[in-house]
Amino acid sequence: MGNKLSNYNASKCRVDRRHLQEHWCSAEELLDMAVKFADWLEKTGYATYDPYDIWGTKFGIWARQIYYHKEAIGLPLITPLLALEMLWPGGRSLFVKKARYATADGQLVLAFLNLHATTREQRWLDKAESLAEELKGYSISGYRGHCWGYPFDWQNLDGFWKSNTPYITVTPYCFEAYLRLFELTQKKSYLDLVLSIINFVAYEIQDTEVSPNASAGSYSPFDRSKIVNTSAYRAFILFEVAYRFANEAYKERAQRNLNFILQSQREDGAWLYAIGDSKQGFIDHFHTCFVLKNLYKLNRRLQSDTVRSCIHKGYEFYRRELFDSEGNPKYFALQARKQIIRLEMYNVAEAITLGALLKDEIPEAFEMAHKLAMRVRQNYQLPDGHFVTRVYRGGVRHTFPFLRWPQAQMFYAVTNMLSVLPKAVFL
Repeated sequence: MGNKLSNYNASKCRVDRRHLQEHWCSAEELLDMAVKFADWLEKTGYATYDPYDIWGTKFGIWARQIYYHKEAIGLPLITPLLALEMLWPGGRSLFVKKARYATADGQLVLAFLNLHATTREQRWLDKAESLAEELKGYSISGYRGHCWGYPFDWQNLDGFWKSNTPYITVTPYCFEAYLRLFELTQKKSYLDLVLSIINFVAYEIQDTEVSPNASAGSYSPFDRSKIVNTSAYRAFILFEVAYRFANEAYKERAQRNLNFILQSQREDGAWLYAIGDSKQGFIDHFHTCFVLKNLYKLNRRLQSDTVRSCIHKGYEFYRRELFDSEGNPKYFALQARKQIIRLEMYNVAEAITLGALLKDEIPEAFEMAHKLAMRVRQNYQLPDGHFVTRVYRGGVRHTFPFLRWPQAQMFYAVTNMLSVLPKAVFL
């Protein structure tokens, strides 16, 4: 991949330095981070292992089933897989194969589009369109519209999920990717995909009434869960299309999901992962980011003071309880079980993206995200361009790359930061 950062000298960038003095070097550094990662990705390709694929094996599913029902008995069963992940993550190649992940590919498309918008280079748009075509090819069939999930079986607290079950936590990234491609290119094929995805989101995701004016949106077409972040994803998409296409039915569904989110917010500003399920009564970093991001996005349409107040209240809790004294993201504010992870880079990536998104609404969030991005550059991007996956307690660094967790998220986060730096246009 040619045209690396050496080609982006100061004479090729129109910037008002009076407004960008503190960000100028950061813009160059962020672009360098993004290009280095893109070079690494070009060499390694888009098929990837995943931190959860090993748990989709027969043994992994069996061990988790026992652990969730009888922790003391199940702990010795899951320990070998935990040790494998911590000490020899590449050993999973003996048991599982690489696969494609829509969450990763959707965010990679969005990252390439960010780079195209920043640099005006055609190659980034070409990469986005090529990857978007591949993404379309492994959409899950049998539903009312295009949708995506995970290519592994998954045993969680609520039960067993078969591979290629479509999820509302995956499909929205594809929705945003195709929507941005349509806005940029005006190609009807992208609009058709957007409309198809809407059919899945509106009619396959289930509504569960939680109050006379509020409903929780399900995780998949097959459950009746009351999960806050899934409802936030759905509300964002339905509000977006309701306003774009003047569809009152979508707006009504979206409002009920939004009301569920508003009613689920605690007095301290936090959201539990799920409502009415003691097994899911935790508060963690990246799911809180998901809720705040989607609330901000949907409120760009609504312009609601109530939603805005909810965002600020939620962010105050997030800032107070989900960062440590050094400004690093904490995994949990309220956790279901003890963790061996000190720093999860997925959390860092989501914090950066959230801060970039909230730049004008909550300047403190942007300042924190900017510091985190610089910290990633200095400490957590490896020489070949990919990022550290996590750091365990005791300082052990996990460097085996998974695109879905957190390589694509970090690439997207870096380009999100780059795209919001004021008046920086790379030619």
